[in-house]
This record gives sequence, structure tokens and C-alpha cells, in this order.
Amino acid sequence: MALEGSLRDFDLFSLFNMIKIQGKSGTLVLSRGQEFVKVFFDLGEIVGCDSNQVRLEDRVGTMLVRLGRLSGEELMQIVQLQRQTLKLMGTLLLESGKVTAQDLQDALFNQAMAIIYRTFRWKEGDYRFDSMLPLDLDREHFPPIPVDTVLMEAARIQDEWPEVQKRLPDLVTPLAKTAKGNMLKLDINRELSTILDGQGGGPTQGSSGLTHEQETVLTYFEQAQSVQDVLLVSRYEELDTCKTIADLLEHGLLEPIRADVNRPSRPWTADDSEMGKSEEPEGPSKIFWPWVAVLILFPLLTYVPKSRSSLNQGLASLQPADLRDTPDVVTRIRQAWALRMASPADGGIPLAKSLGRPLQDATNPVADLTRYPDPLFSPYPKALPPAIEAPSAIESKSEPAKPAKPANPTNTKGK
Repeated sequence: MALEGSLRDFDLFSLFNMIKIQGKSGTLVLSRGQEFVKVFFDLGEIVGCDSNQVRLEDRVGTMLVRLGRLSGEELMQIVQLQRQTLKLMGTLLLESGKVTAQDLQDALFNQAMAIIYRTFRWKEGDYRFDSMLPLDLDREHFPPIPVDTVLMEAARIQDEWPEVQKRLPDLVTPLAKTAKGNMLKLDINRELSTILDGQGGGPTQGSSGLTHEQETVLTYFEQAQSVQDVLLVSRYEELDTCKTIADLLEHGLLEPIRADVNRPSRPWTADDSEMGKSEEPEGPSKIFWPWVAVLILFPLLTYVPKSRSSLNQGLASLQPADLRDTPDVVTRIRQAWALRMASPADGGIPLAKSLGRPLQDATNPVADLTRYPDPLFSPYPKALPPAIEAPSAIESKSEPAKPAKPANPTNTKGK
């Protein structure tokens, strides 16, 4: 029996904790409107995750680009190869040798966590748990994830996310570097040789005073773009990236701008249809409406009614033949009685013609019994009207009477 209900009555923390304690195996389906998320459990541990609205930054290939394990150009080549071979993205990534099994495992882990953590921010929705698991789970590259790890991180995100949202403008407002941000010299841009030689390794002259994470996020704003665009390329978690952007805004290194800016061009996000999004329909084919017209006109032109008058006389043989059988005497008498009883006045002759069973000689041999008196209600017998006599009676009346033979002719002669 499936377990289902509303997230208002049973939140995700209690639901995940119950599945962990009882060691359940199955699929947890979380739905909110047209969006749903599936979390797969095996003996109380998470072994997979899927969503019908996986965002661009949560896809495996894009996640590898965000983690720095794959370049955008290499991802586009693999996407083109996938469209030709129809193989799984993970299989092609491993076959190409551009990523290792550990890289793919990290990407799948980050993808699943991003989906699950975003689901924990739902305020309402429904859940359903079925004790069934799909057979095509990638257990080789997706090791089980303890539920406690997910719950601890989800609790931190749920506590900090409202405060981060207050510190940020909306996710679609473009942000750009300020004059202070453009003049700042970042340690991340120093030559590697200088760092290896021990020159400028610490916060000496030219040091920005920012953490490595803050410098990395600041480099994403070489061109003005929104927080949503930065999340497509950031190698950090969504919450951590947003917190860093909020810190940069407070330090005066970033500022929102109201002017319309062009979105940065990235090869792995230029064509959304190649990344798995559904393409916009181009309308029906050129031959669609001609075929519709043919399918409508063909039955009309080939229809043969019972009157055998049609535009296509060649198909008249498909109509059943008009056959008329001649019943035996008993059947004809029964039909005559049925017609007479149905229409006593005219003997049912018009009715027989309308039914396609005309009577022989257009007469009904059964007499109209309504002309006879009813013996049950007539006190005195009345003269009967002439009726149709049987042929045997007529023949008996027409033959002359023969004299009776003597009983014993021998004795008569003797006398």
C-alpha cells in the first residue's frame, strides 16, 4: 500500500527521517503543480534522483563544466555525438576519456543534491511513496548517499536561504562590477610561477583581501550578468554562490544595473534544444492537410448506398445482393396470420411491401376475423358471412352423389 499525503501535514524532514529509520526501499515522488521530483531509496539510503524540470545548471554535462572537469567546447562535441549514437551521456563521457569515473560520480552527486536541496524549500506540495525501484538506476556511478548528510545540509540551507534572499536583488537583475571592483587586483590572476616562488603568496602588497571563493565568483562578472546566469557556471553550490554575491554587493564590488544587457554567450548553453530541452513545434508538415483531404474525400467517393447510386459504380459489387427466398407453405401461412393480426383492415399488404416481403398475388389468404361475431359475447347465433371454403369442401360439393351399393347383392338376385 502506497504512503501519500500533503507536505503541509508531513514535511520532508520527517518523511526522509522515517524512510531512513525504517530502512525503506522504493520511490518517493514529490509533486507541486506541474513539477515533480523522484528520489530513489534503497534500504533507507538515497541511490538516485530525477526531475521533470531539471534546470540547466543541474544537468550532468553542465555540472562537469561548472566543476572545471570539462570545457564547454568538449561538452558540445559529446552532445553532437550523443545525438548521432543515442547513447547515454555518462557512457559517452567515459568513452571519450575526457572525464574519469570519479568526475562523473561527483557530477551525479552534485546534480542530485541540487535537486533535493531545492525541493526542501517547497512550502507546499504532495508526496507519494511506492515500494518499487526502476531497474535502470546507475548504481555504478551513484554510490548510496546517507540521509543524515542530506538532512544536515538541507537544514542549513533552509535556515540561511531566507536571509540570503533579503540581501540579494531578484535573480534576473543584471549585476556589474563597480569602479572599485574593476581596480581591484585579484590574487587569482597572479602568475603561477610567482606563487610557487613564494613571492606574493601571502596577503602582501596587491592582495585583494578576498577569499578564493569570493575572487572566483567576482571573475564571473567580467561581463554584466544576472545571478541566474552566474549559477549556470558557478562551481559552488547555489546557496554558497548567492551568499558570495551578496558579500560582494555589500563590499561595493558589484552593483545592480537597470539597463538591458546581452546575455553572455556560452557554447554549452547557446542551443537549449541540444541540451535536452524540447524544441518548439514547427507546425504540421506540408503534406499533412493534403492527406487529411484525401482521408475525408475517399470514403465519400467510394460510399455505395443501398439504392446503388454512387459516384463509384465499380464498387457496387461490395453491396450485399438483393436475394429473395421463397418460404414453404407453413411459413407463408404464419406470415399471413402475422400480417393480418398486425393490420386486420387491409391484411397487412402495405406493411409487407414496406418490409420487403410482399405477399404472393398481393392478397392475404387469411380472412379478416373482425367480420365474424364474437361467440363469447353474442347471445344468439347469427348468420355467418360467406367465408373462404377449403378446396376439399368445394370439390366434395361439385361431385354428384353416387347410389349406395346393396349390402348383399348375391341374396338380391336370388330373390
